[in-house]
Amino acid sequence: MGSINVIFALISSYLFAFSLLIMLFLPLASIIVAININLKYYPIYFLGTLLLALVLNLGNIDNTLFFLLPILTSGLAFGFLIRYHIPDILMLLIVSGVNLLTLLITVPIINLIYDVKFLEVFATFLGFNNPEFGKLVVPAILTLLAFMQTLITLVIVTQDAAYFRLTINNKEWPFTTLVNLGFITAVIILMFFNHSIALALLFVVILLSLYKVVHLFQKHIVLAWSTLLLILVFVIGGLALFENYTPLPYYFGIIVAIIPVVISDILWLYISKKKNEEKNEGII
Repeated sequence: MGSINVIFALISSYLFAFSLLIMLFLPLASIIVAININLKYYPIYFLGTLLLALVLNLGNIDNTLFFLLPILTSGLAFGFLIRYHIPDILMLLIVSGVNLLTLLITVPIINLIYDVKFLEVFATFLGFNNPEFGKLVVPAILTLLAFMQTLITLVIVTQDAAYFRLTINNKEWPFTTLVNLGFITAVIILMFFNHSIALALLFVVILLSLYKVVHLFQKHIVLAWSTLLLILVFVIGGLALFENYTPLPYYFGIIVAIIPVVISDILWLYISKKKNEEKNEGII
């Protein structure tokens, strides 16, 4: 598996656009390793693969660090969490966070080695010729990329869990709304001070809200459709509100659409509690 990582790291050095595709699927190699070896061998696999890639690809250290390092860390984290049956949404959050954190750590190292501003170079590659706009959007793109990679990997592993002899915990995590409220609070505070980070966290808020709506469809179809309708209305209203009555960028108006999701989840918890009470009374 280490060899597979190194080979694709070499290929991505000459095909930069191909690297983005590699980032989405290559973590599977590290996941397979993580679930099949003892925990004490993780550092050997991690360091061995990384050092081999660096030695064979000395001319493109930046590429190896930026693409291979997050793949290794996120893959090992994924495999570790699967072994301990962590809920899928929590795996998605943790592994995406590990992935993004690794990227953010490697960027200053690349800047130091090559005396460049890597994020600006990355923004130019993506077609953002305006440096200010690129600086605003790139953190959100990196966050989205981290979540896409983790989500695609999670879907593949879940679909082929039996083939890999894995058990994925896909039970609904009860604290999703509480965690989402924490991210909402962070977005509301940061959008007054740092638009780029606030926009990146907004993707997390949207993802967690979609997770709740999907699970709501499995429990209460009428409440789920009502929530979707309210989300649509609140999105339009929120965008109009932020564009016309606040100095903040209009896209932060999406945060208003989270209100129906939170209310629906609280309503469902109340309905479930009442049903359980009636059921218990009937048994008595």
